[in-house]
Amino acid sequence: MNAALDHLARLAGIEDGWWDFFGEWRVVPAETKRVFLAAMGLPAGDDDEVRASLRDLLARPWQRWLEPVLVVEEHSTPPGISVTLPAEADDRRFEWTLDEELGIRHGGCFHPRDLRWAEEHQLDGRLLHRRWLDLPALPPCGYHRLTLVGPGGHSASMMLVVTPARAFVPAILDQPPGAWGIATQIYSLRTPGDWGVGTYAGLAELAAGAARLGAGTVGVNPLHALFPSHPDRFSPYSPSSRRFLNTAYIDVEAIPEFAECLEARRMFASPGFQASLARVRGYRLIEYPDVAQLARPMLEALYRWFRKAHLDQGDERGRDFRDFQQESGEGGRRFAVFEALHERFERDGNGYWRQWPEGLRRPDSPEVIAFAGQNAERVEFFQWLQFVADRQLAAAQKAGKDAGAAIGLYRDLAVGIAGDGGEAWAEQDSLALGVSVGAPPDPLALKGQDWGLIPFNPITLREHAYAPFIGVLAANMRHAGALRLDHAMSLQRLYWVPPGLAADQGAYVRYPVDDLFRLVALESRRNRCLVIGEDLGTVPDGFRERMDRTGIFAYRVMVFEKTAGGRYRPPDKYDSQALAIFATHDLPSARGWWAGRDIDLRERLDLYPRDGQAEEERAARQQDRDAMRAALAAEGLLAADFTTKPVLTDREAEDLAAAAHAFLGRSAARLAMVQMEDVLGQDLQMNLPGTTVQHPNWRRRYNDDVGGLLADSRLIGLAGGLKDRGIG
Repeated sequence: MNAALDHLARLAGIEDGWWDFFGEWRVVPAETKRVFLAAMGLPAGDDDEVRASLRDLLARPWQRWLEPVLVVEEHSTPPGISVTLPAEADDRRFEWTLDEELGIRHGGCFHPRDLRWAEEHQLDGRLLHRRWLDLPALPPCGYHRLTLVGPGGHSASMMLVVTPARAFVPAILDQPPGAWGIATQIYSLRTPGDWGVGTYAGLAELAAGAARLGAGTVGVNPLHALFPSHPDRFSPYSPSSRRFLNTAYIDVEAIPEFAECLEARRMFASPGFQASLARVRGYRLIEYPDVAQLARPMLEALYRWFRKAHLDQGDERGRDFRDFQQESGEGGRRFAVFEALHERFERDGNGYWRQWPEGLRRPDSPEVIAFAGQNAERVEFFQWLQFVADRQLAAAQKAGKDAGAAIGLYRDLAVGIAGDGGEAWAEQDSLALGVSVGAPPDPLALKGQDWGLIPFNPITLREHAYAPFIGVLAANMRHAGALRLDHAMSLQRLYWVPPGLAADQGAYVRYPVDDLFRLVALESRRNRCLVIGEDLGTVPDGFRERMDRTGIFAYRVMVFEKTAGGRYRPPDKYDSQALAIFATHDLPSARGWWAGRDIDLRERLDLYPRDGQAEEERAARQQDRDAMRAALAAEGLLAADFTTKPVLTDREAEDLAAAAHAFLGRSAARLAMVQMEDVLGQDLQMNLPGTTVQHPNWRRRYNDDVGGLLADSRLIGLAGGLKDRGIG
């Protein structure tokens, strides 16, 4: 029966095996395939289930008149629409209508016998014919609906998506020298008005100041909604929902109601509140639960005032909120209902929606509808938080653009979601619940990685015409000029990990790569948003070439850009359609990388799979330091006798960072990014892959506030140097 299981697995996109980092072919065991198939809605626990699932999967395309979706490129020959009908309908009359996104309608009629022949199939004793309906022309780029109506009024419909061949690229990046920008973490930003964590207002100040220095963009960590009722879950890459915003970054004092509400002003002025505020502002690391405990009562008071002063009065701000609710649609309402439900059950220690009463586990159930009605104000409170966050993020984008930023904010899209969050609850039919996403062993995580994130189900995602994927893209291109796709290879395949097994026991699952690339290009054009694909790690053959053809920028990390001989790639050999940066948030700063802090940390936390590997990496890092010095010295950017000892003085760290960023500024890559911690010469690592509480991930703050960062001579000097080379 293994042959049937293997056949089913291949049809579902599960690959037979994979090459590991050490060059060994890893065969995917049958049990892993069974787990993955079950997560896709194809039971395969025994031979009978395998046979039944195989019959079901093969029969699906023959059981419907039209496929759920067809994605095609503009300017191509109009595609034939696959029409599958019973043989006895050959002589009957059918009508078709094509409703364009902008309201224009086209139509016609046909008899199936007159259409181009494709194939036939016998299913459950019935003969089915498949033919091709040829449209006279393609509609313009966008989302359109084709409907087929047959005898007796029976009908079927499908989504026809027409996409551009290439994604949007801002004019400044169309030709050399391109632009440069600053990469930072929003939570790290300090402002006089923050309450212990960085804010959207701090981002606005940085965006405007960076633009005045000549930066074309400011890049930040994912801004996805996390878990306000569980504030110690603060990883931006393990969100509750990628379609909504992190409300912990709201600048409370910048909310218009803060200046109006007497209750809030009295609360703020009280000695106890001021003492708590001073405490959270003074923490060395961000204490997210303390921040939430301080902010939540104030936000609730401001919402009560908002209802009384604006919603009840129906004034301009109240109408703005109602417009936001309407624009957010059913998805926004459902997320707010989830937040209210999660808050309710988290109090009892039962925040996972799959453990809630059965009637509350699905967003469209009568029980959920009743809960939303009984708790309408609480649901609206969470909608108001999203409204406030959205408007503050919009102000940050506007601040940068108004100050001259050619691109604006550069956002980051996480590769997956937490299984117990709002997006999983709302989109559960499009997800592979019961497995998680990760990565096989590589130099950054030698034991492999299990990120604990839930992936899209490639089968049901297509059945839903890719609506969840499109929604995530559009939401993250909002108020942004660029978007980074974390682990961009997920457009083609993802490494799934079975529950309870080590991360190196997973397998790759294929996704409809042609459709997903085309949809990225379409949303990029619609939102005028540059797309950057983080293409690090194990990259499938041909993937980078596809990115290049589609206009998606590559992600080139200087510490990884080495030739086969171990030398660092010279700047003129970088890809032009690329972003270049010294390191990433998963690596130490330039100073920390030079010192091998990441190696020390991994050794201390037992993250190496075998003894002696840390020493091997230290020896390799010494070779990297030698090669880095040689590369920078060859460009005249660093002295040939610059130390290659691990520990640098402050001046040496400053010289290294300046030389490395000058190197990136000279590179052929059209977008060069500068990490703030590198400019400041900090010896730290924002995130250590493979850890949770063992390392202070996502909790570090800059010592100076945003104004001080912008006035720092190191940043000003670096910006001036990039400007002198014509960058930006």
